[in-house]
Amino acid sequence: MKRIFRFAVCAALCFSLLAGCCAVPFAAAFYKKVDMLHIESHIEYDAGLNEYATVQGACSDGKYAYFAFMNGAVCNIARFDARTWEYIEKKQIINMGHSNDITYNSDKDYLVVANNAPYYDVVTLINPDTLEPIKDVKIKEDIYSIAYNAKRKTYVVGLSGTYDFALLDSDFKVTKKFKGVNTGYTRQGGDCDDDYIYFVQSGGNNILVVYDYSGNHITDIPMDDPDEVENIFHIGGEYYTSLFYYGSTLYRVGFSGFSDISYKVSYDAGGGTGEMEATTVSYGTKTKLRPCSFTRPGYFFAGWQAQRTQDSKVLGYANGSSEFEWLDEDEVFNYQLYDDEETVATTVKFGGVKMTAAWIAEEYQIAVDCGDGEGETVEDTLGYYQTHTLPEEGFTKEGYILDGYTARRDVDDRVYGYRHGSSTPEWLYESDVDVPYLFAPGEIVKSLTTDGTVFLTAQYKYAYTFDESGTTLIEYAGVDEDVVIPDNDGELTTLGENAIKDNEIITDLHIPAGVSRIDKHAVSNCPHLTGVYFDGAVPKDIDDDSMDNGSAAMAYTVIDGEAYFVGFFGSKQTLPLLRSQASALAHMRDS
Repeated sequence: MKRIFRFAVCAALCFSLLAGCCAVPFAAAFYKKVDMLHIESHIEYDAGLNEYATVQGACSDGKYAYFAFMNGAVCNIARFDARTWEYIEKKQIINMGHSNDITYNSDKDYLVVANNAPYYDVVTLINPDTLEPIKDVKIKEDIYSIAYNAKRKTYVVGLSGTYDFALLDSDFKVTKKFKGVNTGYTRQGGDCDDDYIYFVQSGGNNILVVYDYSGNHITDIPMDDPDEVENIFHIGGEYYTSLFYYGSTLYRVGFSGFSDISYKVSYDAGGGTGEMEATTVSYGTKTKLRPCSFTRPGYFFAGWQAQRTQDSKVLGYANGSSEFEWLDEDEVFNYQLYDDEETVATTVKFGGVKMTAAWIAEEYQIAVDCGDGEGETVEDTLGYYQTHTLPEEGFTKEGYILDGYTARRDVDDRVYGYRHGSSTPEWLYESDVDVPYLFAPGEIVKSLTTDGTVFLTAQYKYAYTFDESGTTLIEYAGVDEDVVIPDNDGELTTLGENAIKDNEIITDLHIPAGVSRIDKHAVSNCPHLTGVYFDGAVPKDIDDDSMDNGSAAMAYTVIDGEAYFVGFFGSKQTLPLLRSQASALAHMRDS
């Protein structure tokens, strides 16, 4: 099972040690481009703004991400959940210029916005909880970008009108200035970590310019995207950027060893016991899941249920869907399972995946009951792969025959059946069942449930089958010795050809008064049939070959509940006598 996404190769910064001293890595050691993973389009719409509200600066405090959306003289600072990227709230701020870049000072717990044009030498401090301005701070340099490194207690700023940059202390005083490389690109936002300084610049396909804190130019890395890049910021070791072209789009980027596009796979025992070390997967790199080392006595390992950490959604099928997708837990009808040691590469774009072990009980119970008939319940304990033959007899209902068994399992109270429009039976909630599946008597079953008990209930069908008009008995399939054919609410007039056939159980047959015709071979090959009772007059229209039984049965006519012998029923030779005696008896009765 694999979900395929666009392949993204992680680029990495490399470190080298020369003669025991830290040295600047060579540009050749860097990958040749930034890999970009799309996360969210139109984040300005998410924040309740329109597409002309251009994204500018951005940063994160680790829990939330903050974006500046500029529209004329108005800026909106919007807060997003940095785990799910769901919009939370925004605050409109007037006269904060271009709001070209934002950083978070974790030591003083405020956001710092580089106003840029027309307030090049002003930064605005923002309360991250309320998004309200704290104050404006005038600094001695015109700047277009700003980033803060807590370890170094240092701001890195891009100097307006140039490619140069400077380091400021936590009070915004310049400590160092460096000459930057004229790339010819438009200067946008910046970021920094403990070792490197990053500037994103737009033009062509955009570039990422990398320096160290000594001002050394490390490399320029193409970003391979034509939209205008606006900012760069990081959350832990993961880096993000926003691009704008008639809509603000958020990407995750991979460009260094600290920000490989990767995700962690953690393992949960799901009711079992044991511990398993997490697996780190570089996005797009085929990586095997660890073999399951969890144990659960009495159960087999069935596979892994996947849940992503970014939004707690699980991988599965919605009700009625044949395509698996990431769903909220209450939307999942069935889970999609990863096999043990299955290879994964592109399961999620960011965050992590929790794999929870799914289990199958080594044994489960089966209970076969008589339903609304009669018979003793059959109970059995089965191994998961063990077969069981469903009873062909032992359950009875007068006037009916055993038709099969419906199934329900108690582990989730689902019924085995067909959903509307489907020809494949499956375990469904009762409300979703169009037609229950009927297990045939004598059918061999196995692996009916992963746990608990499966209840199979006997179902019966009427032993008599009539034609559409209800006037002709087409078939009797019952198991009674003494068979009383129903008059079908007075509609029955005919015993059809082969209506009672190959029945080795029947001994006595009662034919209702309304029957006026008995077709050819209506009663055929019933070796134990000895008595035929006519509850009214013997029909005049009896086919000469109506009974093909090997021997004749004694025929009676029933008057006022008393049976009177009138001859034999079963051959051409006996029928004339039967008819005459029955006619005479009827005449005597009528007179």
